[in-house]
Amino acid sequence: MDDMPGMTGMTGMDDTSGTSTSTIHSSHGGMAMVFQSIIETPIYSYAFTPKNPGQYFGALVFLALLSFIHRGLIAYASHKELIWRERESTRKIVIAKPSNASDKTVVNDKIKGPAPWRWTVDPVRALLSGVNIGLQLLLMLAVMTLNVGYFLAVIVGVFLGDLTFARFAN
Repeated sequence: MDDMPGMTGMTGMDDTSGTSTSTIHSSHGGMAMVFQSIIETPIYSYAFTPKNPGQYFGALVFLALLSFIHRGLIAYASHKELIWRERESTRKIVIAKPSNASDKTVVNDKIKGPAPWRWTVDPVRALLSGVNIGLQLLLMLAVMTLNVGYFLAVIVGVFLGDLTFARFAN
């Protein structure tokens, strides 16, 4: 391989100097991408950094509660969508015939197409969606710290939230 251009020094390929290992770690800025269990892992800011096991446990409870609330809001939004859909489908359409003012026809057919924009529905839907995505992103940021305790706290909160609220979702 020494005679190939650009391949000098490749004979044997048993370079033990560690240069290939250092280039792998330097691509991540010196930080290994593995789970860790360091208690002093900050969540969201350096001000919210547990300093002792009690504070770490409090952070775990906070993350589990946050994911529990997130699952509850997802179930609540799903339940509200079902209510809004039922309410929209039972809305009656009155068609007045021009020949006689007292003669009216009530049609109970399904409304075709999307429901019209309503002040009582759409702002609430958008607010629920915004809060849900905000909570989801906060939970994702906590898991991205690669702290195994934070990861498990989010999983436990999702499990308990689904155990509690999943029957209310459609």
